[in-house]
Amino acid sequence: MAESNRETLGALLRRVEEVRGLSHGAGQPALGTLDDTDALVGVVHQLVDDLELAHRRLIETHVQLSSLREVASSLAGTREAAEATRLVARYLRGVLDFDQVGLLLVDRNRGVLTGTWAHGHTLAPVEVPLVGSGGAIVRTLWQDRAVQHHDPARHPALVLPEGHPLARVFAEQSWYACVPLEPASGPVGGTPHPDCESCGLAERALVPPPGADTAEWRAEVEAGQQRCAQCPRLPLLGVLVAARGPGVPPPPGGEQARLESVAFTLAPMVENTHLMHDLARNERFLADVLDSMPSALVAFGRDGDALSLNANAQDLLGLTTEAAEGMAVGTLFGEEGEHHILGTLATGRPVVRQETLLRTPGGRALPVRMTTSQLRDGDGLAYGAIATFLDLTPLKAAEERARQLDQLAALGRFTSSVAHEIRNPLTGIGMGVRRLSKALKEQPTELEHVEFVLREIRRLDGIVQELFDITHPRKLDLAPKPLDATLHHAGQSVAGVLEERGVTLVREIAPGIPLVPHDADQMQQVFINLIKNAAEASPAGSRVVVKVTGPTGPGGGVVTTVTDQGHGIEPDTQKTLFEPFFTTKPKGTGLGLYITHEIVKRHGGSLTVQSDPGRGATFSVELPLDPQGGAR
Repeated sequence: MAESNRETLGALLRRVEEVRGLSHGAGQPALGTLDDTDALVGVVHQLVDDLELAHRRLIETHVQLSSLREVASSLAGTREAAEATRLVARYLRGVLDFDQVGLLLVDRNRGVLTGTWAHGHTLAPVEVPLVGSGGAIVRTLWQDRAVQHHDPARHPALVLPEGHPLARVFAEQSWYACVPLEPASGPVGGTPHPDCESCGLAERALVPPPGADTAEWRAEVEAGQQRCAQCPRLPLLGVLVAARGPGVPPPPGGEQARLESVAFTLAPMVENTHLMHDLARNERFLADVLDSMPSALVAFGRDGDALSLNANAQDLLGLTTEAAEGMAVGTLFGEEGEHHILGTLATGRPVVRQETLLRTPGGRALPVRMTTSQLRDGDGLAYGAIATFLDLTPLKAAEERARQLDQLAALGRFTSSVAHEIRNPLTGIGMGVRRLSKALKEQPTELEHVEFVLREIRRLDGIVQELFDITHPRKLDLAPKPLDATLHHAGQSVAGVLEERGVTLVREIAPGIPLVPHDADQMQQVFINLIKNAAEASPAGSRVVVKVTGPTGPGGGVVTTVTDQGHGIEPDTQKTLFEPFFTTKPKGTGLGLYITHEIVKRHGGSLTVQSDPGRGATFSVELPLDPQGGAR
């Protein structure tokens, strides 16, 4: 063999020895085979075998990493870090040649390193503080470099309290390796964060420098770590750990490299999972903020189609976001709302606190105070508009209530000043007309006119009395009494109306009704009004049914219902039925039901109505059994 070829071949064989030294069980040194052709052929065979083994391991690793990507791709769907670490640790324990595998992730909000430790067929949660806890795993994180330990007795992976489920597992380890998970966007190789002058990562040695005070040095290290643990730019994701149990030899050198490859592949997936969780958390936060707004909010696209609604908007419009998505603004808001939104989309000019009337998809008129503005992207280009609006229905109702109270106050002043002057002449006129009626007994035609005058006098006196009842409510004389007696007297009082209308009154009193604290005179007036109204609403030959039922549960009251067989009450009318001066009768004052409602309310009870058009109406009076339930 030529000397030059011999030198070249010798150099190649030395490289073979170096490469084979990286693998466990790589064979004997090959330099002695230069002068032995048969031995050289054996070396070549061995090289081919090693190459085949390396390729097989490479393919196996590639398959494992590909599978890991598939597993990690499902991490985005997990709800929390603990679920993610269990998923990955279970997989790694199954495919890596290690007795134990741990995946611990940084939880910056709580200042801990938390995750899952897989050993045998067990997945155990593990959590340690980022700062101040002992163990090489935490030190590996802060030093930001991969390490192996062949003497866990001297350098335990984690220092766990006695009695911890994993304490014995860690105490019996014979070898472990830690590889930090580094984000793709962060510093690499144990260097501080480039944008943070006070970053304590990888700045300090593992042990105090000579002559330094150990306690002071450790306090400074922990102070720096504490500062970094709270930093939102902390460039640490966690640590991937592999370990072997008692009596198990350490893995070959290639296994450490494979663990680092897995960590390198896993890190960006964990980082993406963090970002997905942060994004989901921010979306939930934004949704919670929007839903907690006192105003309703609707977002529209550039064509005026609805994109999303917050919770208040869904309640007011009677639609879910899914149902409203893609709906035209005119369909969602009506004509006036469409005018404001399309104007903002076309011109960019906002509408600021404009009172307008929306028409919901269900046809309900909704008075609102609206504000609109354009939606713009990062380049300032408009891509839609938002509308926020506040329901003015309660405000309008309050304004109407204030107006009614003003009317009642004015009415009270008027009643106090002129009622005396009205009633005195009425009394005199009534006496004179009654004498006139006696004188005209033999003249039926004239007597009919006199009776009309008397009825009008009584009606006018009744109106004055109603005004007094509103503006000067009498004090309640509450005492436990049988309610059926009050109803009986009310029925006697309206017997003439019932006979005139050709309507029958039916009373149904449940057995065992307790005595009810009430003012008999005033509650008699309540039932007179309700029965009289029911008789006037019912056709001739029909029935007015009065039912009394006892309490249905603890704290319940006695309920009296008055049901007619009339044409029913429209839903819009029901909303204003108990308001003063509201009436559907041609000659009504609109005060009867208002007075009735006020009397029941002063008893601490409730008066409600239930009616379907065409099916009659039922008025329900519930009175409490607590004698202190009403106003005195």
